Amino acid sequence: MRFLGLFRQQKEKNEQNKEFVQVNIKKSNKHQSKKSELLTYIKDNCELISESNRQIEEAKIEYQAVTSYLTDMQKIDMYPREHREDLENAARNIMNLTRERKHFQQKSTKITDRQYRIFERYEIQLPRELPEIKESEEYQAKIEQDMEYLEKEKNILKEEWEDTLSKQGYLRGIAITTSIVVIILFVIFAILGNYSDANLSIPFLLTVLMGMASSLYIFMEARKNAYDIQNIHAKQKRQVMLMNKVKIKSVNNLNFLEYSYNKYMVDSYDELKAFWEEYIMLKEETKKYKTNTQKLDFYNNELIKELKKVGVADAEIWIYQPVAIIDPREMVEIRHRLIVRRQKLRERIDLIMEQKEEAMEVIRSAIKTSPEYAQEAMLILERYGIAIE
Repeated sequence: MRFLGLFRQQKEKNEQNKEFVQVNIKKSNKHQSKKSELLTYIKDNCELISESNRQIEEAKIEYQAVTSYLTDMQKIDMYPREHREDLENAARNIMNLTRERKHFQQKSTKITDRQYRIFERYEIQLPRELPEIKESEEYQAKIEQDMEYLEKEKNILKEEWEDTLSKQGYLRGIAITTSIVVIILFVIFAILGNYSDANLSIPFLLTVLMGMASSLYIFMEARKNAYDIQNIHAKQKRQVMLMNKVKIKSVNNLNFLEYSYNKYMVDSYDELKAFWEEYIMLKEETKKYKTNTQKLDFYNNELIKELKKVGVADAEIWIYQPVAIIDPREMVEIRHRLIVRRQKLRERIDLIMEQKEEAMEVIRSAIKTSPEYAQEAMLILERYGIAIE
């Protein structure tokens, strides 16, 4: 299209310059300027003719290729039915294998190329490590449960410790209160004994009994609290010891898991298992793809061999459209497209030839109008390999 546009522009230029060639070139006072313009004008048309020749040659080569292609199609159509079995079998297999090949190529995967190479490297040991990693993850879950249980136990012991200390404070308050009450009662009894003849032995005895009972209660409870504090302290020491052991186990187990995750570029056992299964599938499909390639090469060669028996010139092109050999409708459609394409090439060649002839006529007219510049014009034509009759 760009080339045709160039022709149209040049044609308009030719028409505009005809007047120049016929009128202005005769003016003697602008002799040198006209000569330069005329020769430039001839040179432009020579370039146009040269480009036309190149375009015509390309179009002719393509026209011959299309014609050869149509001739090949005619030969295939004329191939006897009784001899077409091998040809159609090869075409059918190429079609099926190509479809299978596209399925392999279009399949999306989550595993990266780097992970694939890692799995390929550790292909033997990874199946053994998978159960270990799963077991370690389950063990880590149990460790975390134990740590959670020990943390709860720590909080319970802390509450018991604070509760026992609170009881000790309560007993201390009872002891102080009881002592003060007993002292006050003794003072009261002493004053009453000095100023009255009342018999205070029974109240005095009751006060002593009350003090003794309170002391006994306080002693027993204080002893129980002391035992509880000792027991709680022992439990706290045990809890700390167990927590330290569990933390050490957790650190060691997490180190193993993190090493394994980093080694295989995953974040969990489930992800590793999914990638491993995908790797196995891809490896199997790679084998199938390789087999597919070998079969496809075989049937491509078979198809070419069968087509050459018929005398097809360009047998390789049918590898990419085997369906046309099997399906007559596809063959008709391809033939129609080729016929249209050949017709377009004919029209293109005719149009370029017409434009070329117009350029030649313009050059002839320019030389005829200005014969004094004919020698310089012929040198330009000779440089471009153009002969004017």
